[in-house]
Amino acid sequence: MKNRFLVSFLLLGQIVFGQTEKLIKVAGTKYSLIPPGGFVAATTFSGFQNTEAGASIMINELPAPYQSIVDGFTADALKTKGVTLVSKQTIDFNNSKATLIFVTQPANGTTYIKQVLIFGDTKQTVLVNGIYPEASKDIEAKVKDALLSTVYNASQNENPLDAATFTIDITGTDFKLIKYISSSLVYSTDGKIPTEKPTLIVGNSIAKVPVENQKKYAEERLKKLPGGEHNVVREIKEITIDNLKGFEIIGDGKTKDDKAELIYQVMLFTDEGGYYILVGQAKEEFEKNLETFKKIAKTFKRK
Repeated sequence: MKNRFLVSFLLLGQIVFGQTEKLIKVAGTKYSLIPPGGFVAATTFSGFQNTEAGASIMINELPAPYQSIVDGFTADALKTKGVTLVSKQTIDFNNSKATLIFVTQPANGTTYIKQVLIFGDTKQTVLVNGIYPEASKDIEAKVKDALLSTVYNASQNENPLDAATFTIDITGTDFKLIKYISSSLVYSTDGKIPTEKPTLIVGNSIAKVPVENQKKYAEERLKKLPGGEHNVVREIKEITIDNLKGFEIIGDGKTKDDKAELIYQVMLFTDEGGYYILVGQAKEEFEKNLETFKKIAKTFKRK
């Protein structure tokens, strides 16, 4: 369970030349950075984007020790995700140590390079990601400058709800909002992550996703959850929420210690090619938690 909600955030895009002149706040975080010229605040994640160029710079904060995250970036581990490790080095960053990683990944006939700046402490890790196509490798220095310009401001508003593109209502439930991580709001009933208590994650796709069979895609998405290879669809049905059509799945899963787990998933698809997803997981009081997950899902609304 320790890293159950931690995933590899590998976005693909390209980055334009130029650099802005001042630090810009990253919504939903206490961080700011100087993005390359032509970038504006992203609409689907914490960071910046250039929609014309398909470029993005993203900040992710993970509730895990810095060293454990860095140690996970090995050539063998990345290879299983179709990613090649180019370099990994420790650098001086804001009067401390950080790790700068370069990786490459092919997609749709193009090879992309991703730089990842990783820093943090024994409780939290921050990843700042910048992506560009291999054909534009000459902008490498501009991307690196943007990542290394990242600064922390303790007084900066980090309200997760400001960054999300949607809302849900948890009134009358035990769920507590914890964090906004990679375009997702994360909740648990004890206010902790990781936790053994019921959890809820609500998020949106960052990029357009070609989906020919939405029902099949939703079922496959259930299998891609952490530990999802054990998930079994018990019931699946069409659902409409906030005028978006999709599928509601009730599934049976297993924890790492082989205990039964309730999995509840709702995927809602947009006409533009994106989707929203809600995933609830519980190891206790299945019927009660299922009722709660359904109640919350029905309150979903786009901003």
